[in-house]
Amino acid sequence: MKQLPGRGRPPLLKQLISFAVLLIATVWMVTLLPVLFVIGLIAAVLLVPVLRELRREVEQLERRQRGDSPPPLDVTPWHRRVWNRWHRR
Repeated sequence: MKQLPGRGRPPLLKQLISFAVLLIATVWMVTLLPVLFVIGLIAAVLLVPVLRELRREVEQLERRQRGDSPPPLDVTPWHRRVWNRWHRR
């Protein structure tokens, strides 16, 4: 599309507009990045138990496919396990 005759924007005004847009984008990114980092940290912490359970299920599936017997189930009460771990140190 051809430019119509007449006055265009002065170069100084174009520079000021581009500087203002750059400044607004920089401030927005600086304020947004910490929020994204915190959200990512919370998501990573919440994924830890999920990934442990997934690993345990994959290991069980591999054992079943190989034909191995399931590992022995620890039926020790939780307070006794804590006591034993504490005294093993």
